[in-house]
Amino acid sequence: MPAPAPPPGYVHVCKLKDTLSHTRFHLSLRTLSTPATYHRLLLFRITKPCDDEGAAELYCMEEACPHLGAPLSHAEIEVDDIEDTRAVVCPWHQYDFDLRDGTSSTGLKTCTYDVVLDGEGHEAGVWVEAPHIEGDLDWETIEFRGVSEEFADPPPLTLKDLTLEVPPAAPSLSPDAPITPVTLPDNLPDSLLDFAHLVLATPEPGMKCALTREAVSRMRAGKLKSIRPSKAEIARARKNGGLLDKPPRLQEAVRPWQTSKRGKGGSEKSRIVMIHALANIEQYAIDLAWDIIARFADTEIEGQRLPVEFFLDWAKVAEDEAKHYSLLARRLHEMGSYFGAHSVHAGLWDSAMDTADSLLARIAVIHLVAEARGVDMNPLTLARLRTHGDTRSAEILEIIHADEITHVTAGHRWFSWICGKRDIDPIQQFRHEVRTNFHGDLKGPFNTADRAKAGLTEEYYTDLKGHGVSRHAAYAGSGPGEGDTHMHPRLT
Repeated sequence: MPAPAPPPGYVHVCKLKDTLSHTRFHLSLRTLSTPATYHRLLLFRITKPCDDEGAAELYCMEEACPHLGAPLSHAEIEVDDIEDTRAVVCPWHQYDFDLRDGTSSTGLKTCTYDVVLDGEGHEAGVWVEAPHIEGDLDWETIEFRGVSEEFADPPPLTLKDLTLEVPPAAPSLSPDAPITPVTLPDNLPDSLLDFAHLVLATPEPGMKCALTREAVSRMRAGKLKSIRPSKAEIARARKNGGLLDKPPRLQEAVRPWQTSKRGKGGSEKSRIVMIHALANIEQYAIDLAWDIIARFADTEIEGQRLPVEFFLDWAKVAEDEAKHYSLLARRLHEMGSYFGAHSVHAGLWDSAMDTADSLLARIAVIHLVAEARGVDMNPLTLARLRTHGDTRSAEILEIIHADEITHVTAGHRWFSWICGKRDIDPIQQFRHEVRTNFHGDLKGPFNTADRAKAGLTEEYYTDLKGHGVSRHAAYAGSGPGEGDTHMHPRLT
């Protein structure tokens, strides 16, 4: 007899078989209302389900520790069948939380959410109790992914085929030069904000990636003294180095329309130029993720400081961008080239400086226009790469594309959060920000399906044109770089 349908107030997450890849998962939910409300949870699997019973020991709780908002994704799990213990221990301050009811020996408590199975065997649906917020809203699952390879089940035998070590980006590098690991400097920062400033001031992209990975690793392991900085920390960081108008680079940038012609991808040379252009986008994307942390660290919305989750989200984006650059730089090396072999432009950073005074403008132009343009272009580039037999490059771009959808989602989450706090319509506010702070048309073709996954329905971007004037003239009509068509490269 089939299991009864889950009661009202639950949201479908996945099938039971989908929980077999890892022992813990990030779970992102979004309301179907406007402005959208986002909620982050963790799903833990303690044991594998038996084939005979089709049962699993699954638990769901808040993603952040209620003490100071630190992430619980890398928390230690304590399991003791004799003592009937099922608990996680926050890596930051060793607060323990029972996975079943959220209680702690410290007296704190976090929210847990009931998990039910609908169906039989590994095909059973996994449903999680929806968050309880005012208005009794309907929710949808927008992200379900393993926390990291650290929690893969079974653990991966090797990661050598997806190594993130990259060659130095010096123009003098020979394609035949050995690839050596980056050595981190001594006396690294002890706060997320100081890491942000350090990465922004680092010109060499390989080191930029290594520092980013180290910062996020320490953040998750509870080895940083702060994630959301105090006002004193912000003042000290800006006094010691300040916010950069232009991050240092080993290579001088040219205007977007002056970069090397990419062609249609029919030759390896054309694909090398394309991958080089993508790597350049990713190195600036690393800086943009850290810059939004550093530049807007003291921003207040209706008298309320940005929550810890804001900093966690953009640190995760920075980590993804570092992964993307590393994969592309490695691919260039495999193809007999290197990063720095072709001209690069700073169009993304110029747009960031045009939106340096407004968090809403920054999110709209950089993360909901530029990153969304990448979501549009990637499938077209993937098709070209596959047509010409470059499966390795296509595999890398598939990884990048999946991550970029989540980056647009992060932008939509925080744009919606700010609009909700100010009681303004996010769609109309987005269109206002683009008209005011962007120059040129938002042109198709649009990847409407993946944009919708990220929260960008067609009402956001159809028939939209920016009338802003760039202070840096990156897209200001003095060349063919006007509009969003030049913000993300593709094979054409």
